[in-house]
Amino acid sequence: MVKIDLILARHGETSANAQGIMQGSLVNLPLNDLGRRQASALAEGMKDRNVDWIVTSKLDRAIETARYVAKYHSSAPLTCDERLNEISWGEADGKDIKTVDPIVKPVTQGWVSGDFDAKILGGESANECKERILAAFGDILNEARKNKHKDVVVCIHGRIMRVIMAVLVDKDLRTMERFTHANCCYHHIQVEVDDDEQIMPDPWTLKFEVVRIDVRDHLMTLQKPRI
Repeated sequence: MVKIDLILARHGETSANAQGIMQGSLVNLPLNDLGRRQASALAEGMKDRNVDWIVTSKLDRAIETARYVAKYHSSAPLTCDERLNEISWGEADGKDIKTVDPIVKPVTQGWVSGDFDAKILGGESANECKERILAAFGDILNEARKNKHKDVVVCIHGRIMRVIMAVLVDKDLRTMERFTHANCCYHHIQVEVDDDEQIMPDPWTLKFEVVRIDVRDHLMTLQKPRI
């Protein structure tokens, strides 16, 4: 068996985060000043790890965060994967969170109660996110095994991070709300995959162990992170 460590890091703050704007996959903003300082702090927190590979979504805020981490790990390749993009909030994307709460809250509450196909008009459901995440992590684990990447940093987004943890760790989308996060926090999980490269890793059947959840130690010297 091959053990792989996964560091799931949320991107730094953007102006949308700061202003309370829904920021799904349809909103693509760079980091703001605080976000860049958070990303720098995350990179400092990761600098002593033996990072072998950095994977990120294709959205600018995640890529920019990943590049800060990459500064300390010049030999680690950086790969962008659209399947790791934030959930699409459809017609709520780009709008004030308080204004769209009446259409967002019933959907997220539906997920907690087991209606994983619930979604906002023009957006994605929890089940749709689950399917692309399972496909992405199957490929990530396969590539990590093939290239002997034992320490992988994945730069992603808040809601999709919740989906990932609920799917990989709990195998139950109803639990996603228990995984708290802030900008540039990270979750550390481990998994063992078969060393036979003929066997494609199936994230749904693999057991992912939690090492640490919602790590923010590296952010303590900064302004209090926004949830």
